[in-house]
Amino acid sequence: MNREEAIHRLKKENYQAAPGQEFEIDRMQTEDAWGVARCFFAVYGEHYPFDVYYIPEQLVEENRLGNLHSVVARTSGGDVIGYGALFRSSAHSRRVYEFGQGIVLPAYRSTTAMYCIQGYVLEEITTREDIDEVFGEGVCNHTLTQRLCAIEGFGETGIEVGLMPPDAYSYEEFPNDRISTVLCFKCIRNKPQTVYFPLIYQTELTYILSGLDISRELLPAGSAPPAAPESGIASQFFDLARVARFNIYRAGQDFPLKLTALEDEAGRRGIQVCQFFVNLGQPSAGWITDLLRNRGYFLGAFLPRWFDTDGLLLQKVTPIPNPASIKLHSLRAQKLFNLIRKDISSNKNCFRTPQW
Repeated sequence: MNREEAIHRLKKENYQAAPGQEFEIDRMQTEDAWGVARCFFAVYGEHYPFDVYYIPEQLVEENRLGNLHSVVARTSGGDVIGYGALFRSSAHSRRVYEFGQGIVLPAYRSTTAMYCIQGYVLEEITTREDIDEVFGEGVCNHTLTQRLCAIEGFGETGIEVGLMPPDAYSYEEFPNDRISTVLCFKCIRNKPQTVYFPLIYQTELTYILSGLDISRELLPAGSAPPAAPESGIASQFFDLARVARFNIYRAGQDFPLKLTALEDEAGRRGIQVCQFFVNLGQPSAGWITDLLRNRGYFLGAFLPRWFDTDGLLLQKVTPIPNPASIKLHSLRAQKLFNLIRKDISSNKNCFRTPQW
């Protein structure tokens, strides 16, 4: 079954789970996979940008491979009325998982389903699997997911401006603006290490690290190019979401040429959001950061254990959403947002609207 076939089947059956059923929280079983597809279709229609949640065979296989650890709220009648997961997304380290896809059917949103799913994922799954760090992307068209992460002890480390396309969410106030997310991390297994910080972001990184329960030594990153001739870059293109992500796990002297080639490819594909993840475990992080800022990239977030060493997100968004569309839960998130706005306004190479 492919995405088109799954969507056709979901539309045709128009399934509705009966309200008011009792439910339990459990790891997803093979027989739950179509119920998960129904759940995503009920919440997002056909617009969720990742195929795997509509296609049962793919969802089961990703769990078997350990790329996903899926949890469901299952009723006594077998309906899946809620879902959450840890999953490998864009971190270069395979021991860093994203926490997300938390959804509950509208008829069950007044229940404790979402809180119970979150608790099971973060208390049961993280203790049984090889996981070093968990992160979440709390959407900013509302603050509920940001609050859920705060309850579980996540620390905010930055903001992905305009990450998600507007048709993935209902946002009546800003229907045409891309949806931003707050990045937040929770340390599962601490590993003391050195962070080579770009001098331009010393104040920002010092502030972010002060709010995280991790052990780090800060050393200034150099502005000279690395000795290695070739860069190592892992690329991801999410064409439906119009997002491209590039993990620079090894800096090389050819990075300026590769940067041009990657941006050209993004342009051909109609990409609106380009994200580069810089390895802060390498002294050349300062050189890479300077090159990206000269191309109009701006501060996104600090990323604990992203490469096993830490990372730094730099981002470019066109068109950039209205800053008023970014709803934030905490004072810390607001401080991070102000630091990002300052970085944008101080860089003449950044594309911005008058609101920024």
